[in-house]
Amino acid sequence: MVLSWYVIIPILFVMAVAMYTDLRRRLIYDWLTLPGIVYFLVLHAYLHPEKWLTYAIGVIVLGGISLVMAVISNGQMGGGDIKLLALVGAAVGWQAGLVVLMLTYLLAGVSVLPMWAIAKMTGKMKLVREIPLAPFVAGGTSLLLVIVMYS
Repeated sequence: MVLSWYVIIPILFVMAVAMYTDLRRRLIYDWLTLPGIVYFLVLHAYLHPEKWLTYAIGVIVLGGISLVMAVISNGQMGGGDIKLLALVGAAVGWQAGLVVLMLTYLLAGVSVLPMWAIAKMTGKMKLVREIPLAPFVAGGTSLLLVIVMYS
């Protein structure tokens, strides 16, 4: 997979803004994700129309998996997270998007499980039911970009 700067710079910008707003307000805004999805789909339709379906399926697959996870988790995952992951699918396609999804949850687990274990053992930390997911999506996306650029 070859990613151009037309993909790398905008997705890093979107991830930075989403991370900031999710950490600060627990929101990932539609004004960020929805135009981003359109941008990446139009960009890929222009740059490589023969592979455009891969990116459109990326929106459906990552958005769909995220929606199922949101339903299963009784709202622990928000709509902004769903749309952010759909944007990742639009940017990198469904195959690479699944790698980002795996890296996202791996990073979240590695970060949250130790905090959860310490809270359970000590009883001093208050367990938070919701954690912002955007930093982990940004981390998973960034890891994928590094892997692609150096492979």
